[in-house]
Amino acid sequence: MTADTDLDELRAGMQKTPREAFAELEAARRAAEARTPERTIIPEPELPPLWPHPGSGIVRFPCPLGCGWAHEEDAYALDVEPISVPLHSSPAEISRIFAERSERGSRALQRRIGSAVREHFVQAHHGQEPPEREVW
Repeated sequence: MTADTDLDELRAGMQKTPREAFAELEAARRAAEARTPERTIIPEPELPPLWPHPGSGIVRFPCPLGCGWAHEEDAYALDVEPISVPLHSSPAEISRIFAERSERGSRALQRRIGSAVREHFVQAHHGQEPPEREVW
């Protein structure tokens, strides 16, 4: 305990009892077991070489039929929007802000890649549908 009651309140809110921490971990484990895989047409990515290689940061999504085409995304250029967090935000609010931003970015990336794959199949593989795969 300190003379600063606001600090005490903040610290108490951040610390969980072992029982609460275990319950949270157990709930996350159960939720992970209950998940079902999603179906997607986005091919398995080819991950880039590490920096300082000239091709570092470029993630390639090759055509699943092996025709040589690939959609490329620059992983370093994806996150350019500044993050705005109010000074009075609680840890839970800050976590929510970052999670929402991450989800928005992930959905936008999936839309871009999915659109590129569909357009490639229309142009190069007439009449064929892109194959789906399961992802967790």
